[in-house]
Amino acid sequence: MKVEDCIVTVERRTLGECVDLAFIFTREFAGPIFRIWFACAVPSCLLVWLLTSRHTDMLLPSIIIFLVFSGIFSAVLTAAVGPQVFGVPMSLRAGFRSWLRQLPAWILLTFITRFFQCLSGFCFILPSVVVTAYAGHFPEVLLLEQAPLKTVTARLKWLSSGGGSGRNQGRLLSLFGYWFMMATSVFLIFEFVAGTVIGKPIFFARLMGNSSRFAETFAQLVYDDPVFLTALQLAMWIPYPVIRLAWFFCYLDQRIRNECWDLQVQLRAEAARLEQLV
Repeated sequence: MKVEDCIVTVERRTLGECVDLAFIFTREFAGPIFRIWFACAVPSCLLVWLLTSRHTDMLLPSIIIFLVFSGIFSAVLTAAVGPQVFGVPMSLRAGFRSWLRQLPAWILLTFITRFFQCLSGFCFILPSVVVTAYAGHFPEVLLLEQAPLKTVTARLKWLSSGGGSGRNQGRLLSLFGYWFMMATSVFLIFEFVAGTVIGKPIFFARLMGNSSRFAETFAQLVYDDPVFLTALQLAMWIPYPVIRLAWFFCYLDQRIRNECWDLQVQLRAEAARLEQLV
């Protein structure tokens, strides 16, 4: 993969531009992205439905299920999208093969990252953002750069240099905000459709309909109700591809800033122009 083969403009981008590019990329390559999404989101939602239909206190397990399958989706999407950005057609099969080749290293790095995310998240959300800002690009480093496991930490540290860590923290907080708003909107659409079309509301109408036992009803819906937990899972999944693609383009932006890809491309274009003058 060569810089000059990149199908997106090689330039430094703001977060808004990364998000715009993620929407464009999702539209242009909707087919393969949907296949990757379908291969991960459907098993995740089905597993949540099956488990919550048989067990109680399933809020935390459903979150863990999402973290596991979203991690797989993130890795496979990165392995598929990365080559496409450099002109190699996107392939679900190639993405899964690339992920499976690095599976032991990916499992180890995912476990370490999730552990420190959860550990710092119990303190407050901001320390978790710091961990994610530092280690969140390990799929790109591992699967696209094909960095050996022992060099991944050094590579992540390099990506965090030059103001990258602070930039990533701000971008992550914004992306979490976008994701929360989009997922909430999707869930409200589910609630509206289920209540008006099907006549079986998911959450708010059921909660307000039993206001005398508000706390008990809330706990029962949030922890035990398979319809609510599955709808919540799907609402988080629907906007996730755009958010993950935006995070991928943040990685690309950081590499452009650190390695001066834009200057490199400009110099090569200028050299080609001067050759034509000779």
